[in-house]
Amino acid sequence: MLSNYKKIIVVVLFLAAAIFVLSYMKEAEKKKTSNSGRNRRGADSETIVKTTPVIRDTVETIIEINGRLFSELETIVSSEVDGVVERTTKEMGDITHEKEMLVKIKDVEYEIKYRQAHFDYMQTLTKLSVDTSSVNVNTVNLENISSVKKARANYDNLKASFWRIAELRKNELTSKQLQDDIESKLKAAEADLQFAREEAKTQVLSLQAKNAALDLSKKKLDDTRVVSPYTGIIQKRLVSVGEFVKIGTPLYSVIKNNPIKFSGGIPESFISDIAIGMTVEVKVDAVKGTFGGKVIRISPSSTPENHSVDIEVEIANPDFILKPGYFAEAKIILNVNPTGILIPIEALYIFAGVEKVFVVKDDKAFEKKVKLGRRYVDRVEIKNGLAGDENIAISNVSKLYDGVKVKKPEVEKNK
Repeated sequence: MLSNYKKIIVVVLFLAAAIFVLSYMKEAEKKKTSNSGRNRRGADSETIVKTTPVIRDTVETIIEINGRLFSELETIVSSEVDGVVERTTKEMGDITHEKEMLVKIKDVEYEIKYRQAHFDYMQTLTKLSVDTSSVNVNTVNLENISSVKKARANYDNLKASFWRIAELRKNELTSKQLQDDIESKLKAAEADLQFAREEAKTQVLSLQAKNAALDLSKKKLDDTRVVSPYTGIIQKRLVSVGEFVKIGTPLYSVIKNNPIKFSGGIPESFISDIAIGMTVEVKVDAVKGTFGGKVIRISPSSTPENHSVDIEVEIANPDFILKPGYFAEAKIILNVNPTGILIPIEALYIFAGVEKVFVVKDDKAFEKKVKLGRRYVDRVEIKNGLAGDENIAISNVSKLYDGVKVKKPEVEKNK
């Protein structure tokens, strides 16, 4: 009984193997017949194909890259004086203009120090007896100071007297004693003049120091008004009213986003076609708009990870619609060919990675290998392989081969 069971299993396996072999041979014969029929078609039949002339139109070479927007400047505005915050004027998202006040620090102490410095300066200036309306502390002429003028006048007067007496003494019209007295007085007057000049120089240096102290106190007083460094948007307020701040305490974070920048990577193969000043279209989905910009910077090096070179694009943003961090798509037109060659997408046949079309001439189809350029929705640019005056097949292209006979549909013939 067991022996018969084994025989049955052997027979079943044999039949299954026979069926598999017969099916395989039948499929192979079918494929052979199909290929043979295709090879004979050129001799036995004509393939019906629709044709169309190659399209000549303007073609733009365009690079499209992705990137993000970022602000031109981001600044932490800090306090330049110690004091208590009296008032803040802006909140997050507010627009601030250059020199507009952001924070007011109590200034009573700084006002008093300024007035004291001004008093000290005017007191020193008065001692010099110079015109306060036009004085420049860095160019004060010592000879114009009253004490120097007085000493110089006395010296000049004695000098003139000395020369007169010296002439009289030559003719023995005066005594030697008088001449000696005048000479002694002249030397004393010369010493007084030198002393007056040195004293005036010391006073001028004191005046310059007082003036510097006045300028410093004025700056400190002005610094109690903390202003925006440029027109921008408040990113964050970092201080509150009543808070005591020291020099260097952060008060506000301000960003400048007009113009705003776009940054993205250009493939290495195209970087030689990019130049400073090129026009760029930047599409920002967050605001549902497209904005014009210009290339302002090109990185001197490539990124090894993705073989791209970063560029920066400047975009006008007067209404502050664009925000730092937004995702954006940039389109750069490298060149424009007014006589480009285009074909319908259905005319393209790709087999084993080879791109080709079939040119129809004298009722035959001829295979043409092509190099593709920019792709559109229903057309594709041909950069190489066609002259631009051909008719090409746009139907049954998968059934065509080089030299096959073709015919046009009856409708196309009647046209």
